[in-house]
Amino acid sequence: MINFYRKLRKKLIEEGKVANYLKYALGEIILVVIGILIALQINTWNNNLQDKQKSIVFHTRLIEDVDRVIERAKTLNERANTTLTAITNSVAVLEKGEIATQQNQADLDSALLRFSRFNYQQPELPTWEEMKSNGELDLIYSISLRNNLAEFNSYLFVVASIYKTLGEGVYEELSLFDKYVRSYVDPVILKVTNKFDFDAMAAHPVFINRFSRISLPWRGSAYFSSQVERNAIPVKQELQKELDKLTQ
Repeated sequence: MINFYRKLRKKLIEEGKVANYLKYALGEIILVVIGILIALQINTWNNNLQDKQKSIVFHTRLIEDVDRVIERAKTLNERANTTLTAITNSVAVLEKGEIATQQNQADLDSALLRFSRFNYQQPELPTWEEMKSNGELDLIYSISLRNNLAEFNSYLFVVASIYKTLGEGVYEELSLFDKYVRSYVDPVILKVTNKFDFDAMAAHPVFINRFSRISLPWRGSAYFSSQVERNAIPVKQELQKELDKLTQ
C-alpha cells in the first residue's frame, strides 16, 4: 500500500498536480499514523496478556504459599497441644509425688522428651517477597487483596519474633533439668530416651514450679499457631476468588 502511494505521488508531481499530490500525501500520513496506532494497540494487548498470565502464576503460587503456612500452623498447633497436655499432667504427677499409672509414666516420658523441642513459626510467603523485590506487586490487581497480603506477611514476621521469644523462655530453664534428667540416643534408629530421678524431682518444689512455667510458652505456641491458621484462611479464599476471575 505504501509503495502504491509512493508511485502515485511521483506521478502526480511529474504531471504538476500539486493539489492532488497534497491530498495523497495527507492520506499517506494518515495511513502511517493508523499503522503506528494499530502496532501500539497490538503491543499493548500483548503486554496486557503477558501481565495477566504472570498474574495468574503469581496468584497460584501465593495460594500454595498460604497453604504451606496453614499446614505448618496445624502441625505446630498439634505439637504444642500434645506437649502442653503432657507437661500439665506431669506437673500434677510430680505434685502428688508418685507415678500411679502407666499413663503417668507416658506423660512424664513425653513431657521430658518434648518440652525443649520448641519450633519457630517462620514467615512463608516467598512469592510475595519475590514480587515485592521485583516491583511486581501491581500484578495483584485487587487493592484489597494486596493490602491484606501485606498485613498478613507482616503478621507472620511478628509471630516469628514472638516464637523466638517463647523459645528462649524454654531454653532458659534447661539448666535446671540437667541435675535430674539424662538423655540417650540410639545411633542406629536415632531414637531418644530419657532417664530421670522422679523422687528427686518430686521433692524439689522449685523444679516443679519451673517445670509448670514451661507450659506457658507452649500455651503461646498453641495460641499463635491457631491464630495464624485462622488469619490465613480468609487470605487464601480471597486469593482463590481473584484467581477464578483471572481464569474465567
